Amino acid sequence: MLNDENIMLWIVIGIAAVFILFALYLYFKERENTKRFNRYGHSIEELNKEVYRLQKKLKDYENHLEKFQQSLKQQIYQETRLEMKNVLDSNLFAQISPLKSTLQTLQEEWRDYQEKIDNKTIILEERIKEFAYTPSNPTNIDEGRIISMYKDGWSVDSIAKELRVGKGEVEFTLKFANLD
Repeated sequence: MLNDENIMLWIVIGIAAVFILFALYLYFKERENTKRFNRYGHSIEELNKEVYRLQKKLKDYENHLEKFQQSLKQQIYQETRLEMKNVLDSNLFAQISPLKSTLQTLQEEWRDYQEKIDNKTIILEERIKEFAYTPSNPTNIDEGRIISMYKDGWSVDSIAKELRVGKGEVEFTLKFANLD
């Protein structure tokens, strides 16, 4: 029985050794798996941080791109507007230049015509004065009218012209009336 007991003891020791070895194997395997999972977890965490940073950069780039597009649109709009203004100005200038020169020519012709009319008017007035001149007669002088016109503020020249009498006659009449 010693042999049976020995064999049994050896079997139990063997099973215990296998069980201990198996437990050690599982312990080390579990420890290795835990380390691996920790590394994976750390890597995943780092990847998540990197994804977050990249998303943030992407958002910044999108905002920058949007601002750039807005700026570019504004610049294109300004340049197009300026270009259209220049084209319109040049076209307008090209169309107005002949009108301006025509207008200047018409103004010059109008001035010449006005001068001719003024000259003819002066000549006609002089001719009318020549024809309408009547020598003054001392009996035709309206002394009362001369005095009242002078009191109303008329000058000697104006009175003489209005009444068609000589300036000397008006002055003479005013001296007699003691107004001069």
